[in-house]
Amino acid sequence: MSSSSNAGIPAVPEDRDGTDAPDVTVVVAVREEGRRGLGRCLESLAGQTIGATRIEVLVADGAPCPTDGGARPSPACVRRLPAGVEPGLPADGAHRLPAAEPPQDAPAAPSSSWPSSSRPWASPYGGGPTPSSGRLRAPSGATRSRAKPLTVERTGTLNQALARARGRYLFFLDAGDLLGREALSRLVDAADGHGADVVCARAAGSGSGSGVFARTRHRVPLDEPGLPWELSTAKLFRREPLLRHGLRFAEDVPAGLAEQAFTLEALFRSRGVAVLADYDFRFAGLPGTRPGRRPGPEGRNSQAALTAAAGEPGGLEDLLRGTAAAMAVTARFTGSGPLGDGFHLRHFAHEGEVLTGPALLRAPEPVRRRVFAGVRRLVADHLGDAVLAGLRPGLRLRLSYVRAGDEAGLVSVLRYEAAHGVPPLRTDLVSADWRRTGAARHTLVVTARTPLPHLGALGVRPVRLTGSPEAGRILLRAASDGAGTEIEVRIPAEAFPPGLTRIGLSTVLPGTGHTAAVAPGTAARQAHGLRGLRPYRLDVCPDDADGLVVAVVPVGPRRAGRSRESPFRLVSRSPGPARYS
Repeated sequence: MSSSSNAGIPAVPEDRDGTDAPDVTVVVAVREEGRRGLGRCLESLAGQTIGATRIEVLVADGAPCPTDGGARPSPACVRRLPAGVEPGLPADGAHRLPAAEPPQDAPAAPSSSWPSSSRPWASPYGGGPTPSSGRLRAPSGATRSRAKPLTVERTGTLNQALARARGRYLFFLDAGDLLGREALSRLVDAADGHGADVVCARAAGSGSGSGVFARTRHRVPLDEPGLPWELSTAKLFRREPLLRHGLRFAEDVPAGLAEQAFTLEALFRSRGVAVLADYDFRFAGLPGTRPGRRPGPEGRNSQAALTAAAGEPGGLEDLLRGTAAAMAVTARFTGSGPLGDGFHLRHFAHEGEVLTGPALLRAPEPVRRRVFAGVRRLVADHLGDAVLAGLRPGLRLRLSYVRAGDEAGLVSVLRYEAAHGVPPLRTDLVSADWRRTGAARHTLVVTARTPLPHLGALGVRPVRLTGSPEAGRILLRAASDGAGTEIEVRIPAEAFPPGLTRIGLSTVLPGTGHTAAVAPGTAARQAHGLRGLRPYRLDVCPDDADGLVVAVVPVGPRRAGRSRESPFRLVSRSPGPARYS
C-alpha cells in the first residue's frame, strides 16, 4: 500500500510566489453531505480578522461545473454557489466575495453563538462564530479592514488545490465547517512566532481541558498520548516542507483516511508541532443539523460514520486500504518501539474495531475472506504485545482469532456478540465430582464450558489451573452443539496434600483472560478412598470466589472426632484463586 506521498514527485510546482503571496491558503473540501454549507463556510472566511489580502481560498470540488455554452456557469452550477458569490465569472473559475469592513475596535463577544446582523461588528454574510471567551481583537499584524474582496477559486481534487496553492501556510477545511473570526490570524502568528511546521487548532466542543488540547503548547512531542487521535487535516501546515517532500493525498482510499496518511507524514517530517487550546478555532458541522456529529478528528472518521461506510458495497475493503496506508506511513517513519505503538494502537482501536466488527459478519463470503486476510497482515506487521494490551478486552479477543488465522472462530465470536451484546469472555464450571479409577482410587474430574470457539488453536495452554497440583490434565473439545468449547480437567486424588487446597480455572488468551464461575447452588461432592493404607474422605465444594476447595481428610478411630467437623471452616483463611485481566 502506498503512503500519502509519492517520494521524489513534487505535489506542487517549484515555488513561483512573489512578494504578494498570501500568508495562508485555505483549501475547502466540498463533499455531498456538506455542499449546502459551503456558503456559510466562505462567509466565515470573509470575516477573518487577518484580512482578505492575506488569504487565498481554493474550493476543492470534484463535481464538474459545466457552462451553458459561454463563460457563465450553467443554472444548476449557479445554485451551488454561496450567497454573495458573483456567478458571472471569467472562465478561470475565480469567484469574489464582496469585502466586509469590521470596525477597528470590536466589543467583547457575549456568547459563543452565531453573530447576528444587528451586531455592528458582524459581517454582512454572518461572519463566523464568536470565540467562547475573551475579546474579538486583532492579533499583532492582523488587518482590520480589507481593500479587496475575498477571492475564491474552484479546483478539482485536493491534490489539484495543493498544486495551485501560493500561501506560506495551508489550512484544510470541510465545506460544512466554519472558522472563528480570529482563527487564521492566531494560527499564522503562532507558527511564525515559534517555528512550528504543524499547528493543531482546537475545535469547539472537542473536549477542551483534557487530552492533547488541555493547554496551549508550542512544542509538542510526537509521543504525546493524545496526538494519534488528532489526524484530521484541520490544522495549519507550513507549505514549504510539503512542497519539498512531495506530500500528496492518496486518491484510492476514503477521504478521511487519505487525510490521516497525509497528516501522519506531515507530523513525522515536521520540525515542530504546536497545539493551540485557548480559542475555538473551528466549528464543525452545520448548526441545527445532524445532531451528535462530533468535531475534531472524528466527523467522517467517527465510529458511527466508519461503520455506516463499511456497510456500503466495497466499504470494508476501502476502509482496509485506507487503514493499511496510514499504518504503513507510521511504520516507515517510526519502526518498532513506543512511538509507533502509540499510533498503531489508535488505528487498531478505531478502524480495527470496524474491520473486525458486525460489518464483517454481514459481508459476502468472498469480501469477508479478503478483509480477514488483509487484517491478518496488519496484525502480523503492526500488532505487538504493547499495542494488544492497550485494547479493550473484546477487541483483543477478536484480534487473537485473527492472529491465529481462525476466520471461523472470529465469526463465532461476532455471532455471540450480536446475540448477547457482550463478547464471549466467560467460562462456567458445569460439575466437579470424584470418579473411581481403580481399586479404592479416585480422580477429581472438573468439567466447564465456554462460548469461546476453538480454544486449542489460540496458543499454548489457553486454559490453566490455579492453586492446583501440577498433575492435573486438561482436555479441550468442541461443544456437542457446535457452539463453544468444553473443558475437562482430571486430577488424581493422590496429587492433593492432606488438608484444604483451593483451585481455580482460568481461560487465558493473548492479552485477555477470565476466571471460571461456579453456578450458584452447586452442591459439595464427597468420596472415600485410600492413600496408602490409610482411609481418607475426599470433598470438593465451591468457595466464595469462583473457585473450588478440595478437602483431603484422614478418617479412622484416631481422627474420628475431627472427621465429623466441616472441612470448609478454614476456607476464609486461604487466599483466593489467581485472577487474570
